[in-house]
Amino acid sequence: MSSIDEVYQYGRDTFDVPERGEIRIEDCPSSITDQLRRASFTQESPGVFTKHQESLDSDQQYDVITVTVEGDDGDVIHVSATDIVGAVSLTPSSKVTISPKIDWGPIFDMLLAVYDQNRSIDYHGIPLQDFLSDDIELDDVLVVMAINYLEGLETIQRNGYIRDLILRRTNSLEGRGEIDVEQTLLNHARGTVEPNWIRNETEYDNAANSLLHYAGKTLLRLFRQNASEYEHPGYDRIFSEVHREVERLEGMGVDSGLGRIDEYRRITLGDLPKQRQYYRKAFDVAKAVLSSSLGQQLKDGPRELVVDYVLNMESLFEQYSQVVIERELSYIKSYDHFDSVANVTPARSPSVNPFEGENQIYHEPDHALQEGEETIAVLDSKYYAEGHDPVKESPSRSRLFSYAYLLHADRLAFLCPLLEPRRRRVTQTGAELEIVSPTGDFSLEKYDEVVHEYLHSVLEEIHSELEPFRAIAENELCLDGVNESDLSKAADVNGPFAFQNPQDFSLKVVKAAADEYSYNVRNRYHLEQDGDWTRDQIETRCGRRNEYTWTCLPVFYEEGGRDWIDLYFLKRDTGEVEKEGPLKLL
Repeated sequence: MSSIDEVYQYGRDTFDVPERGEIRIEDCPSSITDQLRRASFTQESPGVFTKHQESLDSDQQYDVITVTVEGDDGDVIHVSATDIVGAVSLTPSSKVTISPKIDWGPIFDMLLAVYDQNRSIDYHGIPLQDFLSDDIELDDVLVVMAINYLEGLETIQRNGYIRDLILRRTNSLEGRGEIDVEQTLLNHARGTVEPNWIRNETEYDNAANSLLHYAGKTLLRLFRQNASEYEHPGYDRIFSEVHREVERLEGMGVDSGLGRIDEYRRITLGDLPKQRQYYRKAFDVAKAVLSSSLGQQLKDGPRELVVDYVLNMESLFEQYSQVVIERELSYIKSYDHFDSVANVTPARSPSVNPFEGENQIYHEPDHALQEGEETIAVLDSKYYAEGHDPVKESPSRSRLFSYAYLLHADRLAFLCPLLEPRRRRVTQTGAELEIVSPTGDFSLEKYDEVVHEYLHSVLEEIHSELEPFRAIAENELCLDGVNESDLSKAADVNGPFAFQNPQDFSLKVVKAAADEYSYNVRNRYHLEQDGDWTRDQIETRCGRRNEYTWTCLPVFYEEGGRDWIDLYFLKRDTGEVEKEGPLKLL
């Protein structure tokens, strides 16, 4: 039996349960099962009620919380949560807040990253930070969703809403449009004196616009429920602008309702004409709002409609991981001076069909690193609890292995927020399976760093010159008269990184280090023996290699008041890299 995180007495407005946790509520009334049904719970079996979140893009359904009614008189309930966090109505007059394993702050920033923003943005001159509470909570997520919703609609307004032209006919003495002479003569022959008018009418009430309208109405309900918790006038402005946009859509004849949910589920951005891809932002936000808002019910007392709002952490973490992969790969490309990885792309959920002609049978890993038709690495996001190793979970492991087999990839990874990083080698194939996770307390900065480390290690294994290029990007190229724009000639034995004259080369290295970068000395004449010792070390290491086959990329490092130089030797024909150092200046 699972452990109980907290015991409550019935009668509170809010009950707190941790993600994947369980609470016990005692002294419940005899009507508790009826109240659960009114709060949109589904009875799965006698005494067991579940609230679900349905995916709008598939038929998949996720359990949010499960309530088990126990006790001789049914006066005790157990509430169990999954990894979907947020606020969920327990009864028409109380709610359960599901708190995430990681702080709301990183979750909030994940959401911003998914929408390609950060906390420094503003909305019509009002900084986003002004809308937020001191301690980030779920309510702050609504502000971000609303701002993105409004910005998405602004883009649509600049480019035009999707509309259909409908031909309408009316018989009238005073009509609008053009008279259909043929039909009018037929009318006269039948005894109808009114002419037949034809006019084109614009119809905006299609599935795409209806989806936007429904999302706007949902946001308004959520805003009303949380209005008492906000004092900043900017909150009212956001609320009023969402209200204005909903009214604008209604003025265009757009309507929405629960009866059209199947339409909203079926429609995708790919269903829209190519010239309407500017719907993307508003469309994505609308889908997110709908998939995050659960069942609706009326509260006790005043007839007020209440909407549950939750975030699927598994889905959000997967989306954020894709953003990080794309961002970190872009950073790697920025210091790839040979353009070796120019054709590497970060594929999201690439579809793999194992059988020819049977497209309904497919596999979809969360992420893949691809170069042309070749898959370099397969990655799966796993938002697991601390200590839960996905490698030891047979279904997760089997899926990842099947992806690797079908895609011929030998680098596999689970991206996890709360686990210990670990690397394993598959005995039978030599493939490498890694858990990519930050050490210590979770933060987005740490997570971004470990994803970069993983991507870099995968690509460096193929393109070894990325090692010195990264070292230079994060430190300093240490060669007098040479800058990073010259690195495209890093393998040219007649270029700036050649060392046919070791004495001249070592002088350039020491001069750049002492005169330009070191804070410990004014210039090279303040070094021991005017820098001759360091120069001797450089010349000795250059002398060990054929100057017509190798080039040298010197890198200056400074950390904790210490200076040193590393030498990266690059072999022209093979791309092989050898590192020498550290060589101390003092």
